Amino acid sequence: MTTPTVDQIVLATVSGDQTDELIKRLTQDGFYVTVVDSRGGLLDERLSTLLIGLNHTRRGALLGRLREECRTRRRLIPAQLETPLASAQTLMIEADTGGATIYLFDVERFEHL
Repeated sequence: MTTPTVDQIVLATVSGDQTDELIKRLTQDGFYVTVVDSRGGLLDERLSTLLIGLNHTRRGALLGRLREECRTRRRLIPAQLETPLASAQTLMIEADTGGATIYLFDVERFEHL
């Protein structure tokens, strides 16, 4: 049995707290994943960028798994307000967190050394 040629690469930026379970599921599905951890965004929280090489015939399965595992959720976060008065109470606002930002690129050449 031959392995299908990698002809696309997906870069998916996901919330750090979703990363471990997502990688476990992707590995069970037969995908190979490289993880780059970072911090950032409005909430300055842990993020992970996943690099996933695949054959275009598996794109639907991959995107379906990402949709299933990377759901957005609402949570309360401290408002980043700068006021001249120091307040004893921090103002909290609702924000959507989680989810995924996905980029898909065609691969012109792939070599496995």
